[in-house]
Amino acid sequence: MSAGNGRHPIASVPGASALAAWSLYALSAALYFPPDAPPSALITGFSGLLACTAVVLNFAYWRLVVILAAFVHLSFYAVRVGLMVGMTADLDWSSLLSALSFYYGSSWRVTVGMLQERGVMGGLTHGFLEYAMPVLSLALIGLASMYGRAKRGASQAG
Repeated sequence: MSAGNGRHPIASVPGASALAAWSLYALSAALYFPPDAPPSALITGFSGLLACTAVVLNFAYWRLVVILAAFVHLSFYAVRVGLMVGMTADLDWSSLLSALSFYYGSSWRVTVGMLQERGVMGGLTHGFLEYAMPVLSLALIGLASMYGRAKRGASQAG
């Protein structure tokens, strides 16, 4: 079950990043969605917790689990944004770009409203879930992919 070769994944940049990002996601979702979390948040949170478990337990394929968890998050995020944008746009590019701009502008107003209604933690939580986590998911995919290639290259050279 464990990789057994080299450092523990927590000591690597992608492992520590995955642990931090998915822990923050689980905490943010728990603060943001109670008591009725949407199924997409539950599935994404579960896949993120699996990624954390794989990193902590030094599972041999922990990088793949981290990448898959990030893809799960990005898939649900893309579907949600796509559905929201699709409700307001026609099928031409200018309309889609306008609707996407409207979506993120509205989301910014929701963040400000969350700051006013729930305080700093509510606003930061919404901002993290809406803006930071998609970027972190992309970064985790890149980091885990590059770390796997670099590790394979080092083992083949040595």
